[in-house]
Amino acid sequence: MRDSSKHHHGFKRTALALCVLAATQSYAASAQETETSDELDDIEVINVSGIRGSQEASIFAKRHAATVVDSIAATDIGKLPDVTITDSLQRISGVQIRRTAGEGGSLNIRGLPQVVTQLNGEQYLGANSVVSTQPNFSDIPSPLFRGADVFKNATANLGNAGITGTVNLKTYRPFDFEEGSTFSGAAEVQRGDETTSNDPNLSALYNWQNGKVGFMLSGTYANVNLANSYNGLNTANPGDAGWTDRTSADDIGVAGREGRVILGAQGFSAWNQGTERERIGINSSTQVDLGEGFIFTADVFYTEQEEYNRKVGLSATNKWGPRGWFEPTEERATGAMIDGGEMYAWQQAELYPSRMKSFTQNDVYNNSSTNINLQLDYDNGGAFTGQFRAIIGRASQEHRHGYNEGDMTNGQTTLGRTTNLVPADKCRPEDEVVGDQGGCLQAINALGYSENPHLTYDTTGEHPVWSGFDRSLAGGLGDGATIADYMGNLGSYNVGAYSSENNENANGDINAFSMKGKYLFESGFVTSIEAGIRYGKRSADYERYHLFSPVQTAGCLAQWKATDVLLGANAPSCSDGEVVDGQFMPYAALENIPLDQNNNVIQVSDFGPVSGIPTVWAVDPADYDDPEAFHNRVFGQSTREIVPGSSFNADVAELSYFLQANFEGLDGLLTGNVGVRVIETDLSVKQNIAGDNLPYSATAIDVGDVLSDNEYTDVLPSLNLAYRITDNVIARFAYSENMTPLNLNQYGEGLALSNALDSVEGSPTQGQFIVTGGSLAGNPQLDPWRSTNYDLSLEWYVGQASMVSAAVFRVDIDSFTVNETVDMEMPDADGIVRRSVPITTLVQGDGGTLEGFELGAKVAFSDIVEPDSLLASFGIDTNFTYSPSEGAGTDIYGEENMFTDNSERQFNVIGWYQGDRFEARIAYNYRSERLAGQGGWGALNLFQAPTSYVDISASYDITENMSVYAQGSNITGEYEDYYLQWEDQYAFQNYYETRYIVGVRAKF
Repeated sequence: MRDSSKHHHGFKRTALALCVLAATQSYAASAQETETSDELDDIEVINVSGIRGSQEASIFAKRHAATVVDSIAATDIGKLPDVTITDSLQRISGVQIRRTAGEGGSLNIRGLPQVVTQLNGEQYLGANSVVSTQPNFSDIPSPLFRGADVFKNATANLGNAGITGTVNLKTYRPFDFEEGSTFSGAAEVQRGDETTSNDPNLSALYNWQNGKVGFMLSGTYANVNLANSYNGLNTANPGDAGWTDRTSADDIGVAGREGRVILGAQGFSAWNQGTERERIGINSSTQVDLGEGFIFTADVFYTEQEEYNRKVGLSATNKWGPRGWFEPTEERATGAMIDGGEMYAWQQAELYPSRMKSFTQNDVYNNSSTNINLQLDYDNGGAFTGQFRAIIGRASQEHRHGYNEGDMTNGQTTLGRTTNLVPADKCRPEDEVVGDQGGCLQAINALGYSENPHLTYDTTGEHPVWSGFDRSLAGGLGDGATIADYMGNLGSYNVGAYSSENNENANGDINAFSMKGKYLFESGFVTSIEAGIRYGKRSADYERYHLFSPVQTAGCLAQWKATDVLLGANAPSCSDGEVVDGQFMPYAALENIPLDQNNNVIQVSDFGPVSGIPTVWAVDPADYDDPEAFHNRVFGQSTREIVPGSSFNADVAELSYFLQANFEGLDGLLTGNVGVRVIETDLSVKQNIAGDNLPYSATAIDVGDVLSDNEYTDVLPSLNLAYRITDNVIARFAYSENMTPLNLNQYGEGLALSNALDSVEGSPTQGQFIVTGGSLAGNPQLDPWRSTNYDLSLEWYVGQASMVSAAVFRVDIDSFTVNETVDMEMPDADGIVRRSVPITTLVQGDGGTLEGFELGAKVAFSDIVEPDSLLASFGIDTNFTYSPSEGAGTDIYGEENMFTDNSERQFNVIGWYQGDRFEARIAYNYRSERLAGQGGWGALNLFQAPTSYVDISASYDITENMSVYAQGSNITGEYEDYYLQWEDQYAFQNYYETRYIVGVRAKF
């Protein structure tokens, strides 16, 4: 059925004033509710009271929907049932979410992230989705919404739709309320069991309407501090990004271990992170009844979030050193063969890291988005109704990264030397003067250790255990000093490196215009015809850059301001040093700097649930709330150097039109719709050409642009049938073909290389940075995601607030992308090509399948027991989803992989109580193991172990218009456990704190 042919930081708070003047959305129901808008108006969500009323509204929406739909609804004005809207959506069957810092963020439907987000029935552009398709609602305040619908299949009039689903977020509008004035507000305090800070969260809504004109303004403000911690492989530490090529190691040929292959690692780390999120959200809507059936709606939906991720911890690593730095002491054979040997999974090891360090990292995100909707609806009670909409969306996300290492080595274990040459102005009285310009040989870290520490790492328990810190260690603290002594002595630390890498500026916009109409017939099998046309254009400008700073005397710019970067070995365009004994010696990019010379320092003893680690000294991560300002202060004016392979511009323009017939037959027992949507897509992409690397960096020079275009047309039919077997039993069948563009970075990103210091003794490039791998992540000629979806369901409506449902589904993925690794000749950091290295690139997948079933039950016991029964005040909401999949590639045993990010099984159960004044709810969510990464760890797949979250809430109505409430999130202290292929091959853990909320809510 398809014809394909190839061929500012945004809006800051000043924009809030615009929101007060704005207005939004339609008196008529959204497009997908058109067929039953009159019925839906009878049960407006704002008139619903409590948990039972919310469940009743969700059941009503499902019963009268035109396709397979599940919904959530607010239990009162501004009150969705969870902390975030993502947390609420996870209660719907088939919706799988990821939590970030303990709060719901991104989501999948039936295992895939290719999910389109709508706002009141039209495309929504969020700051977390400037270049991606996957929804991420972590920056969107939940009190602004009255509910959300999740469409598992499509109708022709749905508009832009996802591969496995579409999420429609629904906001309040003036004509939703009774005439006159309405006010609702809430004030609450949030507190975590680890952060122990009292965080404010305020929200308010005011509405006025007189039947002809209405105005609504709602807003929220929150400033929350969230705790989470990590322990495990260093490859999950963004401070070590780019070095994942070193995570494969083997012991083939090692004495006593011949034939055994083990998972190697660059290092292991443990850290805690404090995440601060300051959110502002405003929704403004104006509606005017123009008479003669015309309703005008104008909306502005604005969000802004500033986020600081302040991370501090310990790392034991062999970075730059040879493999074989740790020895497994507990392991088992797996039967898997690789590289001529048998893979062994290990659980305990003795570590001999050449480098033990504290590290500090701060990732700062500034997000903002503005979505404006102008809408004119026509309905004068006649056969014809129509609608015109104009959508304007703007979003931006800035990411700033700051990083610092506190080294405890004196250099001998990592560099093979204990001194660096520094220029005369950096000399100290105790330094030895050498060279022809008065430079000095300076001790790298006089009080640091001089031999590799010996530690024990044990992952056999629930959480890893470190030990061995009481072992003695040679170095500047003298005989008898232990590893813990070096860790506890501030004088034993020097700054190993400063950096600010992978900073990002992402700006996106959407402009769309649509017209559609519907004509009702008085009689006949076809009850109405709908048709419409839409033009939309989505654009994104994405820029990634590293911060370069001037170092030493020659004005050389370095990406890595580090003690192991020498200014001269491989960069004749900018070398800096002196002649010593007739031989040129380069300066080090960073001299010996005490940890507290340019920074505030703190002692850290909290590493989450991992145990055994003594206190360490580290830089306060708040010092890097503005990393560029820090680098300018310490080094002088720094410059932003664009990473060509990760920066791009992309435009996707779509012209679509649809025709849909709605029908009813068999004396009203059969209803449904059949239609077709045609989408003509024009894609334009500008990629950058990467040249040689800049000195002292892994950053290539941008030497030009590549402009690419692609065109394709999709014809997407759909059929939805509903058959009323009895008054309360409905059978449904849904069929649709779907298309969703790729993430824009999958079109636009170019070549990006990874480099490492060559530490192999006798190598021609020993001591130089050499290329070790890379990625070629974008391809404008790739096809979009395409699928054919089937749903068959049976729904039994037991009462107004009770139903039982069962559904089977199948999603045939006709077109998708997969990663493939190929060997390509690439230049080292000095621009010379010496070797072929593995390059990961995107290729077209051959197809895949998602299929499974869903079971659900929403039961208010008042529908099935006597009103005076004790059970009448209780209810449940539960569902189970089974969604096995066949994705791309095979694992180390040759077995086919599931789709990445998918869990085969998901289970939700919510128990609730609603009395005259008191109501309470407990929610349990289970998700089976998730494929988190494919084949990137020495051919091993990365899995997240099954997780179970428990959340609770309760409220008490003091008066009819005032209530107090409390909530608890993750009350069992659940954490995320990751492993590589086998459950006993530990990878890492993410641990999130338990959080509690108390608040008061009023409405008038």
